[in-house]
Amino acid sequence: MKGINLRDTVLFGGIMVLIVLLMMSKCENNQMQKELRDQLKETNKEIVKNSKLIKEKDGQYTKLVDNFNTQKDLLKQLKEENKDLYRTIKSNDEKLLMINNTLVTLQKKVVEGFGKFNPNDSNLIDLTLKYPDEKDWFISWDGSVHKKTAFYKGDWTFGKLPLKIVLTETKKGLWNSRLIGPDWLIVDSMEVKALAPEEMPPSPYIPQPRNYGFMFGGGYIKSFSTTVDNGLSVGVGFYLKNHSLIFNATSTNTLGFNYYYKFISFKKK
Repeated sequence: MKGINLRDTVLFGGIMVLIVLLMMSKCENNQMQKELRDQLKETNKEIVKNSKLIKEKDGQYTKLVDNFNTQKDLLKQLKEENKDLYRTIKSNDEKLLMINNTLVTLQKKVVEGFGKFNPNDSNLIDLTLKYPDEKDWFISWDGSVHKKTAFYKGDWTFGKLPLKIVLTETKKGLWNSRLIGPDWLIVDSMEVKALAPEEMPPSPYIPQPRNYGFMFGGGYIKSFSTTVDNGLSVGVGFYLKNHSLIFNATSTNTLGFNYYYKFISFKKK
């Protein structure tokens, strides 16, 4: 009987030592991963800080996004740049996720041609000017010029300006913002600031995992001792984040409790 107790003690002690070693290894690994993430974050900050606006082709420009900001940073900037919008967002209790400040101009173009004499007044020359071309114009001026006084009068008409903004993420975790428009659109500057990913508020449409809850279950106990019968166990427990505490009772008239710590998790890719 003493041999059995000694064996059980050694086995139990070995299991506890193994658990402690695994927990220490996990803690050390977590610390190393945190340091690597911090280093990568600081490196990405410098890359974004020194990045320039890139023209990929006519009408398409790209700029890295400064997504290392807090909600307080973005609200402060918005309040300085647009107080009315700041008040609207605050009154609607909205979360500010991104600010895009972009300055654009139109491509210079030289055109020439002839006007038409006004059939009702020979002193007037009718002109119709369109930019960038006659077919797909964005700006149109339709009016007339007096031959003697050079007085002109006309109407400005503006068409539709198609713009597309595409947000991507690189392999290094950097966000890239692209502004895509017509070929004659020139982007002079672009500054995009966004909320840091860890600061993003959870979506009300996506169920969020709970960090706590209750557990219930049971099991079968196989005894390796000839003096102890096999049995069944029933247990109830509580978990909080990575910690679990389980109380159980067995059909062999024993009570016990177990503590578990989740030190490895696998994410679905």
